[in-house]
Amino acid sequence: MAREAMLDALVLRCRDYKENDKLVTIFSAAEGKETLLARGARKPDGSLRPLAQPFSRVSVQKVAGRGSLDILTQGEIIEPFLPIKADLNKIAYAAYLAELVIISLPENKPQPQVYASLLAAWSMLSLSERHAQAARFMELRLLDALGLRPYLDGCRACGRSLEGGSFYLSPGRGGIICRACRGSDSGIISAGTVRNMQRLLDAPLTRVPQLSISEAMLQEMELALTPYLRYYLEGSGRAREFLRRLENEQ
Repeated sequence: MAREAMLDALVLRCRDYKENDKLVTIFSAAEGKETLLARGARKPDGSLRPLAQPFSRVSVQKVAGRGSLDILTQGEIIEPFLPIKADLNKIAYAAYLAELVIISLPENKPQPQVYASLLAAWSMLSLSERHAQAARFMELRLLDALGLRPYLDGCRACGRSLEGGSFYLSPGRGGIICRACRGSDSGIISAGTVRNMQRLLDAPLTRVPQLSISEAMLQEMELALTPYLRYYLEGSGRAREFLRRLENEQ
């Protein structure tokens, strides 16, 4: 008998496959990231077509396929995140966060912490205009879940505390070092920005949307985290490059 499973999942990516089908990459707390075959999902009247749309939360049933792919057989949309799909900026951010999950997590390995974080980040994108805050939150929570949480309590070289200092997020050292140990002003972030990174890492998920972080500090975080993510995660991803171009044009 074919193995069946019902999954509460987030739809990360959909790709055309053959004439009438789609490959749907989903991410569930129970079974992690996986790609399912949705037969007939390219047809205008296909019953699976609504499920084969990225950036939705769905409940889907899958059965074991004869080949390497399991088959998506039926399901329903739990949360369509319609405000994301109606705004190009939100689409770009949602795609970037989905791509982070795709490039950093192995197949079929449960990651409930990452699932909860991505769900929270997409909800923030859908319900507010704090796009950058949602992205920095997800980047930091993903690093934490992967065992790559940056050390933010003080300088990793000399032990200097956060009080009144400026710092650099060093990928090689796995955390911050002070300006004196860095020996350069490039890439420097303020102690206030470091503290807000700690807040994004440690606040309960329900509190994160209420955190008030200035655009200037969010920009400092982005400049600090970009090389850090590049150092630890494979590939920068097309979605990130599209997001960067979109921001530069505005």
